[in-house]
Amino acid sequence: MVLKNKNIQSGIFLLVVSVVMFAATLSFKQLTTSQVGPAFMPQIISVLIGLMSIAIIIEGYRKVKYGTEGDPEEEGEEDQDTAKEVSYRPVILSFVLMAIYVAVMPVVGFLITTMLYMFLQMMILSSKPDRRWMLFAIVSVVASSVIYYVFRNVFYIMLPSGLL
Repeated sequence: MVLKNKNIQSGIFLLVVSVVMFAATLSFKQLTTSQVGPAFMPQIISVLIGLMSIAIIIEGYRKVKYGTEGDPEEEGEEDQDTAKEVSYRPVILSFVLMAIYVAVMPVVGFLITTMLYMFLQMMILSSKPDRRWMLFAIVSVVASSVIYYVFRNVFYIMLPSGLL
């Protein structure tokens, strides 16, 4: 029964998180006269999380309704899940990497720190056969540069420059 409702439960949890997050952005004070204030990006992110959680809930209902989960041939699925060894190493490394990222960003700067963070995060979350060093490096540099440019020149939000 728990396996049938896993998507529905996680979707509902994410929907609640997105609603709370959006509600929290309504109390942000706008300190500038521009149309884009400090609540803009968190509101967009919360709406996207809400839409994705609705999609997860719908998919969960479809799986329960049409019986794609819990088929008779998949009855041993619970035994297989408990027999598999769960590795928390990527999760722990991700939290450590995030803490280092937050601590180092004011000193080193947004651009360099974000490039390194994205590259290392992709390395942590990918399996060894799927690691593509060059692709990860290119994506990290391009994404960080685009984010930096958009925040600096479109939203006029100053990001930590650090060593730059």
